[in-house]
Amino acid sequence: MLKTHKIALNPNNKQRNWFAQQCGYARFAYNHALADFKAELDKDNFLSATALNKRFNVAKKEHAWTKDMDQVVPNKSIFGNLSAAIANWVGKRARFPRFKKRGKKDSFTTNNQFVEVKGPNIKLPKLGWVKMFESLRFIGKIMKVTVSRIAHRWFVSITVHTEDTEAVDNSTHPVIGIDVGINTLATCSDGTKYDNPSPPQTL
Repeated sequence: MLKTHKIALNPNNKQRNWFAQQCGYARFAYNHALADFKAELDKDNFLSATALNKRFNVAKKEHAWTKDMDQVVPNKSIFGNLSAAIANWVGKRARFPRFKKRGKKDSFTTNNQFVEVKGPNIKLPKLGWVKMFESLRFIGKIMKVTVSRIAHRWFVSITVHTEDTEAVDNSTHPVIGIDVGINTLATCSDGTKYDNPSPPQTL
């Protein structure tokens, strides 16, 4: 069973910059491969994801800045996102893929085999440990890890292959049942009662 848990991250400035760079790298690979696909399609040549990825690996050598990036990111962008977009277009489930724009749905997927989670911390390839706002709720083998940005906040989506049917409760707060009644506003399972509010006095 595959379960995905999306967790807010608490990165420092260096880590935020790294995330932004990887999102840019993923977008660069996607757009380059899409442009390549369109150009060849005009020649009646349908390139596979494998062919697109091979061509990108050659083209990226012209850009020195790509050497310091996570090299799994463009592969996941082409084999995952672009390949799925093309398949949906071929299957008439969606229109032809569009080029990605900076700041819109920024995300990247990394190599799950080198990701480690310990409590509210996650270790990402080439970056190291990043703080999370909560621990992973599912126990099992990590299958996919995607970092994304919503507004100014960063999140990580961790897909796990697990036998657990219920999420692990990482909350440190006690669970209390509440019974809403007529005579009192609410009665908690620990015996605490809350009276109904008094109506406002009229002058």
